[in-house]
Amino acid sequence: MKNKVFFLLTAAFLLNAAFCYPQKNKPKNIILLIGDGMGITAVTSSVLYLENSQFRRFPYTGLVVTCSASNLITDSGAGATSYATGNRTKNQSISVDTSGQLLQSVLDFAKGKGLATGLIATNSITDATPAAFYAHVIKRTDQSRIAEYLIEGKVDIAIGGGRNFFLPKNLEGTRKDDKNIIDSLKARGYKTPFTFDELKRISPKEKIVSLLDKGQITKAPDRSFSLGDLAGFTLNKLSLNKKGFFVMIEGSQIDSGEHLNDFNYAFNELKDFNTAIKTALDFAEKDKNTLVIVIADHETGGFSISGGDFKTPVVTWTTKDHSAAMIGVFAYGPGAELFTGIIDNYQIGRKIFSLLGKKMQ
Repeated sequence: MKNKVFFLLTAAFLLNAAFCYPQKNKPKNIILLIGDGMGITAVTSSVLYLENSQFRRFPYTGLVVTCSASNLITDSGAGATSYATGNRTKNQSISVDTSGQLLQSVLDFAKGKGLATGLIATNSITDATPAAFYAHVIKRTDQSRIAEYLIEGKVDIAIGGGRNFFLPKNLEGTRKDDKNIIDSLKARGYKTPFTFDELKRISPKEKIVSLLDKGQITKAPDRSFSLGDLAGFTLNKLSLNKKGFFVMIEGSQIDSGEHLNDFNYAFNELKDFNTAIKTALDFAEKDKNTLVIVIADHETGGFSISGGDFKTPVVTWTTKDHSAAMIGVFAYGPGAELFTGIIDNYQIGRKIFSLLGKKMQ
């Protein structure tokens, strides 16, 4: 009888262990990289036409279903919200549920645990994808309201474009009120550099909101710095926190090129995105306690490589908007094995929450 009880207890323990994520495999740091609009064909073009494509470095891969709560085809607001909060919502919404109630984001939760937090985007920092990690609005187009959420201080470093949304019209901004959000950020201890050269001179110990352009940042081939450079500066800053960090890095303009059905534009932005992936993976390989996740919010353009050769592709587009095609997820580091198989987009957010120590139903 004793042997039978011992056997049953042992079996129960092993079964429980098999379905529980072991604490020792939870990462200290999480780097989430989002290639806006980066479908499977975009990843394929990276692998085929970029020397040393960073996607080859990932040991774990999966596929993600991108539908929103309201539409078969998601927009970036709902797509990013699913990753940021672990919940699907309506198109156009930013980190609120389908009834408009606020949803906690993984960045909010990480900050509450004492982790350092960061956001980088090559579009406006108030655009849908980065906004989902720190703001809560029903309409993603309310970028002036989104800008105000940065005053709350939950983000230690934010880098992107969108300076117009922080300044009133008399200061060459687009705000209809008289609020100067940049002055408000300075009053709360933030440094607010407008150029990469100014950004580089700021101590990593400072809180930073760097608005590098009035709208989206200059296209990758036309600027003196890469997304990888911005990522390197940010990781150097965030890694000073001994408790760890969470950062989201978006290659925003991959999507912009695809909406125009402009392969060269999209590919150059994808190449730039690869520099950030490399920076993240190099950091993770050295650190040994960092999870890197690369994903898209949705596919844009419905394009395929329909011909060409090993040097030049022939690309076919089916739309200038988003599609319902599944996208890829690529993971490296502690917890990477969770991101395999076919996954609904909101489950990505729930897995991140789990790794940060929060259980969701």
